[in-house]
Amino acid sequence: MDDQEYDGASRSSDYNQTYAHSAYSQESYIPSNTVRRVERAPEKLRSNLIELRKERRTRTRNTLTPPPEIIGSSDQANRLREDIEICGDDDAPVLITGETGVGKELVARHLHLSSARAHGAFSPLNAGAMPETLAASELFGHVKGAFTGSVAEREGAIAAANGGILFLDEIGDMPLSIQTHLLRVLEDGMVTKLGGKTAEHVDFRLISATNVNLQENVCAGKFRPDLFYRINVLIIDVPPLRERGDDIIEIAEWMIANHPDERNCDVRLTPKAADRLKAHRFPGNVRELRNVLSRALPYARRAKGRLLPEHLKFDFEQAGASGAANSFAVEEATALMNRYMLLKALNASNGNIAKAVALSGRSRGTFNNLKKSLEGEDFASAYRSVCAEVKALLKDC
Repeated sequence: MDDQEYDGASRSSDYNQTYAHSAYSQESYIPSNTVRRVERAPEKLRSNLIELRKERRTRTRNTLTPPPEIIGSSDQANRLREDIEICGDDDAPVLITGETGVGKELVARHLHLSSARAHGAFSPLNAGAMPETLAASELFGHVKGAFTGSVAEREGAIAAANGGILFLDEIGDMPLSIQTHLLRVLEDGMVTKLGGKTAEHVDFRLISATNVNLQENVCAGKFRPDLFYRINVLIIDVPPLRERGDDIIEIAEWMIANHPDERNCDVRLTPKAADRLKAHRFPGNVRELRNVLSRALPYARRAKGRLLPEHLKFDFEQAGASGAANSFAVEEATALMNRYMLLKALNASNGNIAKAVALSGRSRGTFNNLKKSLEGEDFASAYRSVCAEVKALLKDC
């Protein structure tokens, strides 16, 4: 059966939507610079991934291509689309929750496009990925000479969102001092640049996203309660990939069909490979799925375009095991916990290897190798991802 393309035999009965292609942007299934369509000639191989909106949207200065509709025909995907439509038709703050890699920025962009501010700017900022001073400059802007290295005046993300949307990703990691200034802006709509003396009025809608429990952070003193109540108005929870059933196959097919390397366009999932994807828990969600497929595609090309189950290499096999047979994979679990503790030390030391060595007692070479293994991913995101994997591993505790 592996010699045939995946024909939908193990999909749900409601898998019958129309197929279309589009480019993706930001937290995406494919690189954002890929804009093309792929022709799928054989009628029996037509997939049922997504149906893009028919109308052509006006491009803004930072939204070059409308994102595709939410991929999937599951109840969870349908509910997510409904939540976006309902919350988009409002101007209250929105808090998007969900694990790392589920596509929270994609949801934010759809909220933008479905709102009355669709023709305004979409101004995104990762609220927890920068040092405190730099984060303040990125958010509020600065005047020339405000701090060492500020050789010119700069507009912040809030000012850039005037008339549109300000999207603050990972707001739960925002420093407390920045939270205080943000709260003031939300209260009076006035923003003052770092080093500046005059405040300017900015009209924007705030959309925030987090993969942590903000209520727990409030109780722990890591997040201001008054800011929490400001942003926790409309709530959209993005379900993890493992809870979306056949959507995993639909998304995988979409990724393959829209891969930037045209040699991969004719690759097809075999039924057993599709079943293997559905059996994995995907603690890294869509981001992990993209990586798994990227590893598999070179091997699938050599197998005459058939993506076989042995081509799928997961970072942590036990995270995707649904049966008891793999529940006692001690070596894999040990490797996961080792990575978790190293990333925990690195995160606690804010990326400073010397401090991480002092905290953990491990060698500098160990942490250097860890950073190399991240392949460009920031350590904070890697730490959040491994936390999700540990939670999946310890789900029975």
